[in-house]
Amino acid sequence: MPDFFPPELIDQIRDANDIVDLISEYVPLKKRGKSYVGLCPFHTEKEPSFNVIPTKQIFYCFGCQEGGNVIHFLMKHEKLGFMEAVKLLAKKANIPLPKRTMDKQKGQALDKLYYANEVANEYFRKNFYREEPGKKARQYLNKRGFDPEIIKQFSLGYAPDDWEALLRFAKNKDIELEVLTQAGLIVPRSESSGYYDRFRNRIIFPIFNLSGKVVGFGGRVLDDKDEPKYLNSPETPIYQKGKILYGLNFSKDEIRKKGSAVLVEGYVDLLSLYQAGIKNVVASSGTAFTQDQARLLSRYAERIYLLFDADTAGQSATFRSVDLLFSEGVEVFVVSLPKGEDPDSFVKKFGAKEVAKKIEQAQTFIDFKKNSLPKDFEDLSTKDREQIIFDLAETASKITSDTRRSFFVKSIAHTFKIDELSVLRLVGMKGKKPTPLQKKVTPFPSAKGQEQIERWLLRVLMDDQKLLKKVVGRLEPSDLSASEHKIIFQLMVELNETSPVDLLDKAKNEKTKALIAEIAGIDLGSAELSVLLDDHVRALEKFRKARQRKELKEAIEKALQNGDTEEANLLTKEFERLKKA
Repeated sequence: MPDFFPPELIDQIRDANDIVDLISEYVPLKKRGKSYVGLCPFHTEKEPSFNVIPTKQIFYCFGCQEGGNVIHFLMKHEKLGFMEAVKLLAKKANIPLPKRTMDKQKGQALDKLYYANEVANEYFRKNFYREEPGKKARQYLNKRGFDPEIIKQFSLGYAPDDWEALLRFAKNKDIELEVLTQAGLIVPRSESSGYYDRFRNRIIFPIFNLSGKVVGFGGRVLDDKDEPKYLNSPETPIYQKGKILYGLNFSKDEIRKKGSAVLVEGYVDLLSLYQAGIKNVVASSGTAFTQDQARLLSRYAERIYLLFDADTAGQSATFRSVDLLFSEGVEVFVVSLPKGEDPDSFVKKFGAKEVAKKIEQAQTFIDFKKNSLPKDFEDLSTKDREQIIFDLAETASKITSDTRRSFFVKSIAHTFKIDELSVLRLVGMKGKKPTPLQKKVTPFPSAKGQEQIERWLLRVLMDDQKLLKKVVGRLEPSDLSASEHKIIFQLMVELNETSPVDLLDKAKNEKTKALIAEIAGIDLGSAELSVLLDDHVRALEKFRKARQRKELKEAIEKALQNGDTEEANLLTKEFERLKKA
């Protein structure tokens, strides 16, 4: 929030973080002319429409119309409050910030949740390293073969067997009960007043978002006889289980480097593989693998290796995950482990080299499907065989690449000795069902540069009429380049009103009304409006000064051509004054 740091410091922090470098940590980008392009992280798309413009230090998606600077990107992508985004960027740029304590009055809701999780993580870690009660937690992880380095890197902790210990610790940090409850750290008592800690007598696995902020926790019992074996944070405004992959903040660079990811199911599986040196690994913990997780993973890897437990549940997880991954345009392979093994037990017994060998020997999904049948395909009933081919055809229909889908269909036909045309017919039945097209909101796709900024400015004003007084005096309608934009801004000034409803009522022609409606539909996300407005006003002021300098240059040249040196000198002085300003 601008209340905490002066605008000059926020400008310094923003300018110190190159937008291409920052976004490249989250989205693979390719250079195209003077810009960089990639798949938009804010909506589903198969062809890249997400643009990063280094000369302007902004991003913009032509598919969903999200855009802004480095601060806006972090706020939207990581669900951060404004202050949290600024602090993270300051840390990246090694810019010291004024010290402050958590401001309960001004602190944004998201900032408070992050702070609550940060405090809880501190509490769990302190307990883990205390002689008591952390001793049994350390012994447990040591017995499981985990080194102190991996425990420290992943910030593992321990929740002691106490019903209100975290509650007391957090109260001493001035965290409100409402915030602790919303973060899922405490639970209201059902039979009496008060609250109790959600996590007790458990090893704690902090769950991080891509920028390394703790968004939730997973807790594992020390005794397998206790139930439930795993307990996870509930859904919160900063933690949506189906949209986060455990460990991706640690493994994303290695995944990008190798172009592949190993997908496991649990925290312990991931830690064991990562400790053994297999660092391109992620886990779908706390939920069954989801479409959002598949989409997220596809932004980092072209090949996914499914490494699940060698049991019925592991097979079921494999079948569920394959369609989701194929629909995101990645290649999928299945790693088979010996019966009774899981990734954690296998790597502990046989080592990283054997795991790497298993990955090299990974099967295609069709081969895995065939080998997982209870008996030979030919020996199954006609109904069962038909269902298998029907299921594989459904999977084929999810493959986005025509070439890969064709290869997949040929492989089905070859592996199960069935006519290829029959498989193709089934694929057509499963994959070509008419579905309603999602309406694509494209407000003014031709808008770019100054016109784009003008539309954002008008949209911000529509969101808060009180911001208009910050613009009047700094900008005139003539400072806007598009004629319709000038009309709308003039209306706002004359009416002293920015509500789209009132503007539509006063607009005199249909073109202006349509434009007002389109601009009103632009999604601003969670951006801080006053900062967003100031960015756009300053940008338009720069455009105005550039235009004035250009006009003065032309006037100077004309005066010199006419031999009017006195006029040329006066204009030159004005030009220099404007240049300095």
